[in-house]
Amino acid sequence: AAKCRQDYLETGLCMLPSFIRPEALEALAQEANLLTGDAYFCKSTHNAYLTEEGEGLDEADVRHRQEETYVGSVPYDKIPGDAALRRLYEWDPLREFIGAVLDKPVLYRFADIMGACSINVFRDGGEHGWHFDESEFTITLMLQPPEHGGTFEYVPKIRGKANEQEIVGRILDGGREGVVELPFTAGTL
Repeated sequence: AAKCRQDYLETGLCMLPSFIRPEALEALAQEANLLTGDAYFCKSTHNAYLTEEGEGLDEADVRHRQEETYVGSVPYDKIPGDAALRRLYEWDPLREFIGAVLDKPVLYRFADIMGACSINVFRDGGEHGWHFDESEFTITLMLQPPEHGGTFEYVPKIRGKANEQEIVGRILDGGREGVVELPFTAGTL
């Protein structure tokens, strides 16, 4: 946990490849694939801040720029109580480990019955445009690799910088300075 905490402080990310053992990963992926029929798909546009465009903003403001997202989500209430993924989410040692990495003496599970733990489902053409997550932190577990594409990218520690919007604008224009592509393989937390 201390090593992961240090990684998180230095890069804004803690990545644990092979966090899930291969035999457990196969079971988790099979379980998730059986639930994809319960996914709600949404194709929408949004700005990088996931906020509504504000009146009075300069037209050049990066918050006017729209990104596309097309993804399905299986909500927590559709994941059976005895499902391995749900048991993993509800496993106290994992919650305590994540709390230690984030330096949260007490970490509560999300009370939202739909969003507490969800399964993202991507179909051909699926994408998730550049964005800042709406929460203080996000935990992602990759259950299966994409057939093609599926690059997971981020820009470390730009939130709150004086030139944050300038950096975001360059990225949305296709700039790659500061962009980190993660080798996000199946089983990675």
